[in-house]
Amino acid sequence: MQGGAEVAVVGAGIVGLAAADALARAGVDVRCFEAAVPGDGQSAGRTRVFRHVHDRADLVELVSRARRGWDEWSELAGGALVGDEGVLFSSPDAEAIAELFTAAGVAHRLVGEDEQRRLLPILAPPGGPTLYDVRGGAIRVREAVAALVDRLGKRLVLDEVLALDSEGGVETASGSSRFDRVLVCAGARTPELAGPLGIELPLEIRDHTRATFRTRGEHARLACWLDRTNAYGATVYSGPIPALGGFAVGLATEDSDPAGSVARVTGYVERALPGLDPDPIETITRPLTILPWHPDAFAVWEAGAVLVFAGHNLFKFAPVLGDLLAEACRGRIAPELRPPDPQSA
Repeated sequence: MQGGAEVAVVGAGIVGLAAADALARAGVDVRCFEAAVPGDGQSAGRTRVFRHVHDRADLVELVSRARRGWDEWSELAGGALVGDEGVLFSSPDAEAIAELFTAAGVAHRLVGEDEQRRLLPILAPPGGPTLYDVRGGAIRVREAVAALVDRLGKRLVLDEVLALDSEGGVETASGSSRFDRVLVCAGARTPELAGPLGIELPLEIRDHTRATFRTRGEHARLACWLDRTNAYGATVYSGPIPALGGFAVGLATEDSDPAGSVARVTGYVERALPGLDPDPIETITRPLTILPWHPDAFAVWEAGAVLVFAGHNLFKFAPVLGDLLAEACRGRIAPELRPPDPQSA
């Protein structure tokens, strides 16, 4: 068996890259293995919405830490990785979320329909309370992935991991190595790698489709939009893609087939976002890995020298997850990463 570095990270999506980057910056000898193109699986696409909007105080606090991490990443990258558009959140729960923001010191305000139209001119406001998350915005996905890949340099190994053992052995398409610690962040492949280690993950894996629409007219800046009112027949998340002159829209709940998802999104755009041309200019389908106890849940499982990470809606948390997972590889698994006790669930 060939010699290895101290830590192997399996998967170069945003979380695997973030963990490998945090380990490297802490002086740990790390290798990050990726079978295909970094950021091309669960992290694929051009944008994500960075939002402080969560329904629990601990998640609001965690994402606030992540926002500071995005600022640090932006400085290292030499340019903003999260836009300054802000996020509009329309929901019966908007006022309750505003209270969580106030307690956490998150910049925000409740806005009426006139200000909603000013912040998002393509919108027909659905009515009801709407919260403006001032420091939310559109994540520049490809730029973020590229910056992390660049920082890792030769620590990124383009090789498929075929199997693991609990003593830190990693078998790849080109050979075998042993590491002090192995961290699995392999998206939809994670159950396949975890199963032989005796870890059965409670994951639901399904495809998710998002469509991008061209804006009618020129707009200097468009806020991201989260609609949980169902006033227009769907609940959605959405945000600008300046490189395409477009606006990406995805369902907060998903149809079982991509064509059905695109049809529902297009119908929503026609009713709620009349400033968009309802003919999609781009669609993307990617896997979701969903844990059962919360829409934004994530956790780590341990088998000997191997840590297995899984979760959903992770992109916004990436900088803080990278730090937490780096600490876990060094022996301290933070409470935020522990799955809930089945006896107390």
